[in-house]
Amino acid sequence: MPIAKLNDVDLYYEIEGEQGPWLVFAHGGGDNHLHWWRQVGALRDRYRCVTYDARWHGRSGQGSLPTPPDAQWKDLLGLMDALEIDRAFLNGHSMGGAAVSGVAINRPERVKGIVMTCTALGFRTEAQKRWAAKMVEEVPRGLNIEKLLFAPDFATREPALFYLCAALRRLNPVRPVPRESKSYVSVYEAMRDLPVDDYSGFAVPSLFVLANQDELQWPWVVEGTAKAVAGSTLVRIEGSGHNAHVERTPEYNAALLAFLAAHHD
Repeated sequence: MPIAKLNDVDLYYEIEGEQGPWLVFAHGGGDNHLHWWRQVGALRDRYRCVTYDARWHGRSGQGSLPTPPDAQWKDLLGLMDALEIDRAFLNGHSMGGAAVSGVAINRPERVKGIVMTCTALGFRTEAQKRWAAKMVEEVPRGLNIEKLLFAPDFATREPALFYLCAALRRLNPVRPVPRESKSYVSVYEAMRDLPVDDYSGFAVPSLFVLANQDELQWPWVVEGTAKAVAGSTLVRIEGSGHNAHVERTPEYNAALLAFLAAHHD
C-alpha cells in the first residue's frame, strides 16, 4: 500500500499514468481519492495523475490533534516532495482547494497551474470572508452539508452515480470534529476574521470552476474570488451542484483539459 510518511501523518496515495506533466488531485471534505475516478480515467494517458487521501480520510492517518491550520497545503507539498515532483498542476475540490491554493500562494515555483473546483478556499478575499461569516451563522442552526453536495435533481437524474458517491464517502473514518461542536465553527470564525490579501500580482495560472447550483461554495463566492485573483479564468458549469466534476463530467473535463493544454510547457 503506497504510503508517504510526512509531517505528522501517513498519507495514502495512488499514481496513474506514466507520461506527461504531473497532475495532483486534492479531494473535498468527506470524500477520498476515489472521487476523482472520472478525471483520472480520462487523463491518465496524457498526465501522471496523483490522487491521495487527506488526513482523517480514506486510508490515510489522522495526524496530531488539534490539526495544524496549515496542514492541508503542507501535506500536499510534503507529498510532492516525497514523490520527487518538482512542478505540477494542482486540482482541488471544495476542502482540497485550501491545499491547492496554499501551495500556489506559498510555493508558486512548484506549481504549473491550479484548478479550483467549486471552491475559493485558501484565498483571503472579501467574498470568502462573507461566505465564512454566513457559515458561522448557518452551522449552529443545523446546516446539513450532506444534503447540499449535489444539485437538487441529481439523485433522481443519476441514481446509480448518486449511490456510488455516497458509498465512497462511507469508506472514511468518523469525523474527528463533529459539526455541532464549537471547534468546528471556530474554523469559519478564523476565516471570517482574517485580513483580506492582495492577489493582483498572483502569477500562477488559475482556473476557477463555478457550479450554478452550488449551495455550499455559492457561485458568488467563487466568482468574487476569481475576480480578485490576477489572470484567473472562470468557467461556469450549468445544472450542477457542489460536485461539478461528478455531476457534469463532460463539460467539466472539457474545461479542465483546455486549461491544462493552454499551460502545458
